[in-house]
Amino acid sequence: MARQVLDAVVGAALSAAPDASDYLFLAGAPAGALRDGAFAPLALPGLGGPLAPAQTEALARGIVGADERLLADLRRRGACDAGYAHPAGTRFRVNVARAADSLGLVLRRLPARPPRLDSLGLPPVFSRMAALGEGLVLVVGATGSGKSTTLAALTAAILEARAVHAVTLEDPVECLLDPGRGVVTQRELGTDFPSFADGIRSALRQAPHVILVGEARDRETVDAALGAAETGHLVLATLHTTDCAGAVERLLAFFSPAEQRLARQRLASSLRYVAAQRLLPRLGGGRAVSVEVLCATLRVRDRILSGESDAQGFGDILEQGAPYGMVTFDAATAALYAAGVVSEETAVSRAADRAALSRALDAVKAARGEAISTITGLTFEQPAATHKEGAS
Repeated sequence: MARQVLDAVVGAALSAAPDASDYLFLAGAPAGALRDGAFAPLALPGLGGPLAPAQTEALARGIVGADERLLADLRRRGACDAGYAHPAGTRFRVNVARAADSLGLVLRRLPARPPRLDSLGLPPVFSRMAALGEGLVLVVGATGSGKSTTLAALTAAILEARAVHAVTLEDPVECLLDPGRGVVTQRELGTDFPSFADGIRSALRQAPHVILVGEARDRETVDAALGAAETGHLVLATLHTTDCAGAVERLLAFFSPAEQRLARQRLASSLRYVAAQRLLPRLGGGRAVSVEVLCATLRVRDRILSGESDAQGFGDILEQGAPYGMVTFDAATAALYAAGVVSEETAVSRAADRAALSRALDAVKAARGEAISTITGLTFEQPAATHKEGAS
């Protein structure tokens, strides 16, 4: 019965907001959807006004049911993640979370198939990532920045081009991948393997060429991922951090001070690329991706080994790394502005270095023949006339 109620409510939400990326059912708030990242309330049959805790709990039961793993996660962590397929065919990643003695759930809509890599507006260097035979590639960003979509598209491009075995370890399985010229095994956390670290170790016994790790979230997973990359596998993983320098810091922070030297050596030898993503509001609706890319050149490896892994340590390398395919956030955002994809206000609001980005935007406006200064209509004040003593 709980699943039938959930199916009916989600079906109504899909009809009311077919273009939404997320659907929210939270106690004390109206049912709603995210369109282009902005919340919009939904008027659904039988769910008018703020939702009562009993209503959201009934919907949550449709996801959790009697699943012991999900119930254990709810008790231990106060939240759980699960996959859900609506009878109409739409698939979701669902987070059920407890707040103030009530349950709420957010459903993230999943694409039926991964998009083509060349359709995402990513820098050309991503084609080089798809051609890699081994090493570690990280795609990082905040929650909801499109990391999983990018990795799925990258994996799909690899399968289309090469006869490889790809193993994906996900929480839950998101995009269903076609085998292309190879073969793909998609496994789900909690159902097919107990932890990402165990999943990686198990995958190594399945003769994989490519291993996709849904999230490098703890030391054991990072250690296993580095081990897989060191033994000749291509490892693709996501990480929750805001930029490329932060990704290096975050990975190394998983290791104790006594392990730092070895961890830096392993990361320096295994890392190939880090790509950090942000989604920006697109003019006319939708969202565009701004991407920072760090390539593991000799200078990058030296910085990792020496301990200069903070943002300032990589800033100069990113700015000078265009010949290697490197891109800064500000350069990517300026390119979106130049293409008429995002507004100047949006670009400036998401600047990493506002002064540098403003100069780049001014260069674009100058090339268009537009006024650079936003201050117009100024006139010089005429000096007051002076009278010499004794003048008539």
